[in-house]
Amino acid sequence: MKQNSDKGIQVISRAASILREVVSNPDGLSLGQLALATGLARSTVQRIVDSLETEFLVQAGTGGVRPGWGLRRLGDLAGPSIASELRPQLFRLFEATGETVDLSTFAGKEVLFLDRFLSQQSVRAIPDVGAHYPAYAMATGKALLAGFGNDQIVHLYGQGMMERLTPLTIQTVDKLIAQLDEIRAGSFAYDIEEHALGSCAIGLPIGTFNGTPLAVSVVVPTERYTLQKKSIERALRIAACDFAQRLNF
Repeated sequence: MKQNSDKGIQVISRAASILREVVSNPDGLSLGQLALATGLARSTVQRIVDSLETEFLVQAGTGGVRPGWGLRRLGDLAGPSIASELRPQLFRLFEATGETVDLSTFAGKEVLFLDRFLSQQSVRAIPDVGAHYPAYAMATGKALLAGFGNDQIVHLYGQGMMERLTPLTIQTVDKLIAQLDEIRAGSFAYDIEEHALGSCAIGLPIGTFNGTPLAVSVVVPTERYTLQKKSIERALRIAACDFAQRLNF
């Protein structure tokens, strides 16, 4: 019995060492870098990171392992943060739609979730553990990219074909820029099964706070998207004003 207890303590200790490194390097660390920093075998790091990701304590993607929104939420207990400041507004959007909502920022070329409320409906859109979140394939990502100049977009993604996550994922920079121009003109950001089949999202940029660009989105199963689209858009417009008022943009 004591042997099992010791193993459990060892796993917790190893997970804690990995989390300390991730928190100290929020821009992302590779599995190899984590293994080197913690002195653990890469296979051990992989197993622990997989487990931490299922609890949303880390977010792993092409940019490396970063703090997850679950860890950020725990961190809010220790003091104020941008996520905790906007939590009441995010919850009002959640109540208005009944769907999964998230507050996000930009990290590298990917979306980084800062906070999220998950839908309680029997059929719901929830994040895929282990998936990566390229900004061009996400509603919040497009909303965030709309704050960049077109030259910056070309610098980020080049002129070639972008990775396709589903058959509906946008693939060219020209098409992306056309969508970003619409968002800049006041339109919504859309992800119509571009990130994952069966899942759609509508988003809006809500501004920049202390140098951190922010966007919000509502994620909905495809089967409810057409029916819910107009009401979600109305709720997002109200929420954007709500966020702006809170942050005095």
